Amino acid sequence: MRETIEFRIPEEEAATHLEPTLGIRLGDSVRKVVLPMTDGRVQLIGELDREFRKRGRVFFTHCHIFRHYTQKELASAELLHLLITPVMTTCGELFGTEYDDASACPRCGAGAPQMTELRFDLRRISKNKELAQTLAGEVLVSSRLVELFREHGITGAAFLPVRHKTGKVQPHWYQLSVTSKPVDIVPPTLVGDTPFDLDERGRFRCPQGHLLGLNRLSELWVARAGHDGSDIVQTRQHIGVRRGVLRPEQQLLISPRLYQLLREQRIRRFEVEVAHPA
Repeated sequence: MRETIEFRIPEEEAATHLEPTLGIRLGDSVRKVVLPMTDGRVQLIGELDREFRKRGRVFFTHCHIFRHYTQKELASAELLHLLITPVMTTCGELFGTEYDDASACPRCGAGAPQMTELRFDLRRISKNKELAQTLAGEVLVSSRLVELFREHGITGAAFLPVRHKTGKVQPHWYQLSVTSKPVDIVPPTLVGDTPFDLDERGRFRCPQGHLLGLNRLSELWVARAGHDGSDIVQTRQHIGVRRGVLRPEQQLLISPRLYQLLREQRIRRFEVEVAHPA
């Protein structure tokens, strides 16, 4: 596995502190820098950001770690972490989907059950998609994908009706509901604010263990004993934040069998990372 990290840095700061040939400019005001995680300049950028934060500023405005695998690494994995991309910038709550927030954790806001069928403006999903995820973590699957799951005996999932924002049930889309036993996220999984800030103050961590932090910074390790063998499982713990319509999310994992089915059927708009049972 090979890791790279992408930064978005204001051009004014990049021009002052980094070599001029590092990265590419996006317009006049932002520089995109992509480096191997082992590159010494990654730590330099982290140190600059720490210094900037002491003065109430930031050196980079965005960073994201990408993990690149060989087909052999993916084929030998026991579980794979499913990442649906890109995440839509809207969610069901904006179109009338209701949640029972009174039942969520009062400390971190995680775990509010969905009380109604998902309502959504389905015109926002492009016609060539088979998978989609909303800003609140709601996962939609096409009717074609539902049939494939049933035909191949994919376990661990149920499919709930989805209503257009007008209230009419839409036959082409369903909401994924994970029915398998949840698995626990375990060390050495890293969760924090950025690769240079692991949230030692615990601003985004739930003392009751429901919410592990703001961002996942490493591959997932999960307790092998908790996996019931289903093709789709989700983690017991959440990652993210409860803010506005944003909701902390459980992480989705799939079996290699399901991954191969998605590849064979040329399902797109998703990525996978290796998840490590421990």
